Amino acid sequence: MRRTWARLGGQIGLGCIAVGLLIIGLAWNGAASVDFVSGQIPYLLSGGALGLGLVVLGSAMIVVQNSRRDRSLIEAQLKELNTAIARLANAVGGGGPGAHNGGGPQVVLGRSSYHRPDCRLARDKDLPVATIEAAEADGLSACRICTPDELERVKT
Repeated sequence: MRRTWARLGGQIGLGCIAVGLLIIGLAWNGAASVDFVSGQIPYLLSGGALGLGLVVLGSAMIVVQNSRRDRSLIEAQLKELNTAIARLANAVGGGGPGAHNGGGPQVVLGRSSYHRPDCRLARDKDLPVATIEAAEADGLSACRICTPDELERVKT
């Protein structure tokens, strides 16, 4: 329920601005219908202040909604960048495609799964290489076609 209200922040802000401008217009119309200054001041003070407050509140709600949306987009991009850097660090730390540093069999890291080096899904693609343990630490699952998790069972 809270997310629904959070998404409506910009629309509620636009509504507040519209109502505020309407109240300012009504206050101006009321003040224009009175010929003496002391009769116009209550319209301008009450209607003008309330309308101006609603316009400022609506503007603030729109700014907050936009900053929340921008922050969520930046957080998603940073998470994706962090995952890419972690994969690159694992590939560089793994020593590259031909190196075996005693950490277990090497697998090719895909987007959401890891593959055997000879898997048809990873063939002819420039993908990083790491150990099975590093791939699983990144949250990748084993490919269902080439079943690289069997490599670990064969080696042990």
